[in-house]
Amino acid sequence: MGQPLYGSEKYGNEAEDFSKYLDFCSGYQGNLQATGVSISEAEAVAGLAAVSSADQGDSNAATMVASAVNTSAITGAAAGTIHLPTATKGTHLCLDYADVVDGSTGAHHIDVNGGALLSTGSTLVAGGVLAKQVIGGVLGNGSNAVAIETAGTATGPTSVRLILTPTTGNNFLGAGSVIHFYCPKDGEWLAKVFPVQQGTGAAGAYTVA
Repeated sequence: MGQPLYGSEKYGNEAEDFSKYLDFCSGYQGNLQATGVSISEAEAVAGLAAVSSADQGDSNAATMVASAVNTSAITGAAAGTIHLPTATKGTHLCLDYADVVDGSTGAHHIDVNGGALLSTGSTLVAGGVLAKQVIGGVLGNGSNAVAIETAGTATGPTSVRLILTPTTGNNFLGAGSVIHFYCPKDGEWLAKVFPVQQGTGAAGAYTVA
């Protein structure tokens, strides 16, 4: 008797999700085939304002694309945000820093909610959280002081924003750094940082909110 189709499809979906999770853990980008976005300084600043104003167009311009390599072109000249897309189980994407965020001490946010998949309409991404985890990376000098634990519990995580506060030099998150994101279940994100330090990499810090 042949295997039921439903069982076969379920196994295939689970195997695909596991493959994406391995890509997330290792930092592999080769399977991220969708066309990503490059988010500019101005778009990130407008995206932060859109968190409270619910401006669909500004939110959309600062929202990363799922299954894609997205690019941050911000330098930290002013506080801004980049949004994650809807947290759907099995989603993997990454954010590649084309420049170092060291223009000022203006905070750089990555927001779970408030993004928009379309430039018009009234629906914004909502209801997501950062899964309970430790976010950070081990630098070449062996330091892991930049690591931060998200809030809440394993079954009730509460953090919705990852905040990078840079300085004007020697930041741990320099140009070429990449942050990978993976959704292990609907509504929750894991984040893994692959840092390329600027100078000594001794400066800069993560917090969550």
